[in-house]
Amino acid sequence: DCGADCAKFQKSELEYKFNKKALERPYTSEHSWGKTYGEHKRHLEFSHDQYRDLKKYAEEIGIFFTASGMDEMAVEFLHELDVPFFKVGSGDTNNFPYLEKTAKKGRPMVISSGMQSMNTMHKVYQIVKPINPNFCFLQCTSAYPLQPEDVNLRVISAYQSAFPDIPIGYSGHETGIAISVAAVAMGAKVVERHVTLDKTWKGSDHQASLEPNELAELVKAIRTVEKAMGSPVKQLLPCEMACNEKLGKSVVAKVTIPEGAVLTLDMLTVKVGEPKGFPPEAIFDLVGQKVKKNIEEDETITEQAVENHVRNMKC
Repeated sequence: DCGADCAKFQKSELEYKFNKKALERPYTSEHSWGKTYGEHKRHLEFSHDQYRDLKKYAEEIGIFFTASGMDEMAVEFLHELDVPFFKVGSGDTNNFPYLEKTAKKGRPMVISSGMQSMNTMHKVYQIVKPINPNFCFLQCTSAYPLQPEDVNLRVISAYQSAFPDIPIGYSGHETGIAISVAAVAMGAKVVERHVTLDKTWKGSDHQASLEPNELAELVKAIRTVEKAMGSPVKQLLPCEMACNEKLGKSVVAKVTIPEGAVLTLDMLTVKVGEPKGFPPEAIFDLVGQKVKKNIEEDETITEQAVENHVRNMKC
């Protein structure tokens, strides 16, 4: 309903993502859903059947559905689920065996770069590119919520320079939509944001997420910016013609100029003229030209009044 292209979840096979001690660690946070981190994660994790239901529902309503495979076994399941692309979370971006195995599945990959260095991202590129050319990098800072001073949108430009043959995007954990919209203006081709139904719910990610009305606003703003990016060619556009006709200026006689006079700069000025005549940028080209009829003071200088004038053509 908000206009997003894809709903992305996170899939973990907990015994493959965490070792035993990590799962047994006491978890006393206000966000905890169990006494240990393992109990907490098991409470939150969707089953394979639930993922199949989600995939079916996504197909019914016409939206792409995928997930971040948070370990190698999760990737195996998502591959079986036939997702349109794999998302590599920042925590696995420097997990090179995982990257190789995931790339070999042959599905497009979206790779976040939170917690990584440029040196690591070059290594990631060198590992993935020969196996699977269909991937992109997302600039990401792994903090929840993310403060503006830690976003570093300029990394998008650095990635565009370093990896010109792949798309670059942005994965944001900040509050609000302004920074994500700015990322699109900088050329981000993929935008990922967390979504919640209520930011006050229990759980550490909710504060860094967008509620549906914000997501709808973000999608609308992104589509507007995409249109506004337009063309790099600077020229007079059809939509500007009315303004140009009304307010565009012309070269005008500052004094009365007799027939046969050679034009000098002090004879000429620039005003909104009727009728239209030479545009202001032609004023220096007119200097030294001979006029072939009397031109009254304040009269527009037209092509018919200048002898043998050939207008300079712009390429």
